[in-house]
Amino acid sequence: MNRQIKPDEVTRLIESQQIELKKSLSLQKEACEALCGMLNADAAKGLVLFGVAPDGSIVGVEPGDLDKAQKSLAQHVRDNFDPPLAVSIEIFECGDRHLVVMQAQRPKTIVLYEYDGRAFIREGSSRRRLTVAEKAGLGSRRLRDTHQGPWRCDGCGSIAGMISGIVGTDKGIEKSYECGCGGEYWPAT
Repeated sequence: MNRQIKPDEVTRLIESQQIELKKSLSLQKEACEALCGMLNADAAKGLVLFGVAPDGSIVGVEPGDLDKAQKSLAQHVRDNFDPPLAVSIEIFECGDRHLVVMQAQRPKTIVLYEYDGRAFIREGSSRRRLTVAEKAGLGSRRLRDTHQGPWRCDGCGSIAGMISGIVGTDKGIEKSYECGCGGEYWPAT
């Protein structure tokens, strides 16, 4: 049985850092690129609604075997995301139309996702392809967040066994990597 969603809940949605609206299931490639970009952004989560035009109007997905379409989309995700992506795909009834909702979240243990051999990042409601240098920088920053130590300052070269500085930001509590010299601590290799 499909879950219900009210039309006014859908029409209030707009494309954003974490939401992509696709009019048709035939746009799964573009939808997966958008989802990849959302997962690679700092928010690390994303939702794609199929059957909703970019202006928020509900058009519904193409009539047919929705179970088969759901399985086909799941297979497409399995075949094209690296590392493998755990994705939720559900069918919702919205008035007399059907929507397919795909959502996922990047675990902290995953540095970044690639879709079809390319990495994307979401900036506002648009996506762009990451350069090799950007992928490396993103990987270094995210690996730093999970590193237990030791640490080396990129300014003075001092070594620290652990980082204990904690800073409150608009994103919540985060580690501080600042050294007294003004440099930043990075994992010592």
